[in-house]
Amino acid sequence: MRKGLIKQIYAYVICAACVGGAIIFLCIGIYSILSIAWPEFTMPPWHWKEIATFQSFKTDWEKSGKAPSLSDEDLRVRWLDKRDVTIQAQKRDAVHNLIWMGIYFIIAIPLFAIHWRMGNRLRLEEA
Repeated sequence: MRKGLIKQIYAYVICAACVGGAIIFLCIGIYSILSIAWPEFTMPPWHWKEIATFQSFKTDWEKSGKAPSLSDEDLRVRWLDKRDVTIQAQKRDAVHNLIWMGIYFIIAIPLFAIHWRMGNRLRLEEA
């Protein structure tokens, strides 16, 4: 009886861990979908401040001592390029998070099912 109870507790603890991880990864997945749809909204504030407007980019460029002085047209090209790269990096990170979420669920769902069945079988054997 005692050995069966310990196995039953083990099985349900694994199930609880799978459900807890699923909740966390679902939240990450929702945030990642938002990051793909609206990367400017989910971008960290320090990155957004660097690329939000041309004027903020120009001010930061002029403050850096090592940067060569460029015309506004050349600076605008650099700003647009940096903005595009930053937004694409945000989307890329979100896709990576979705891939990790998928990998977790590929592992967690069978693990949950196996342990749930084991716990139920042991519970029925005790009864």
